[in-house]
Amino acid sequence: MNPDAHSRLAMPGLAPPWHRNGRRSWRWMVNLWLVFHLVAIIVAPAAMYPSSELARSVHDVCQPYLEALYLDHGYHFFAPEPEESTLLSFEAERPDGTVVHGRIPNRVTQPRLLYHRYFMLTEHMNQSPEEFRDQWHESYARHLGREYGASRVKLIQQTHLLSSMERIREGGRLTDPESYEDHPLGDFPCDGY
Repeated sequence: MNPDAHSRLAMPGLAPPWHRNGRRSWRWMVNLWLVFHLVAIIVAPAAMYPSSELARSVHDVCQPYLEALYLDHGYHFFAPEPEESTLLSFEAERPDGTVVHGRIPNRVTQPRLLYHRYFMLTEHMNQSPEEFRDQWHESYARHLGREYGASRVKLIQQTHLLSSMERIREGGRLTDPESYEDHPLGDFPCDGY
């Protein structure tokens, strides 16, 4: 055995060539992942309508990754073209005849993250396939029936329309009753819940 070769390997700070190449490979993989992650984060909101064909194509490549990490959600509520929002209004009638009125989500819900969670649930209900919507409605009615001890729950889907700049400048408020459209979903008996 060559003593010089052994002493070179034993010197601190010098790693064998295979070890340096392995680290270099990991650095490349981490750097490539970081670049991909950054592109995915940027393209998620950029691909919302209206967008270019290039942005939508890149989004299609990144979409499985974004969905797996739950990073591809909610951008259409804010920009570039926000949509109307979906709320769920209800009347829960108790066996004694009292009626509880409410809305999901309720603006006073705290913490704010819980409000946004409820908001995403009502949006998801609105965007679900038509064949599953009745099940969504029944599920909400069952939950509200248990929550309020109700024998009957009436559900109304409310579409909160976007206000125009002119309407707001003229003194209108975002919460004015005329900015909502009601769509009755039905009465649900809750005796068995």
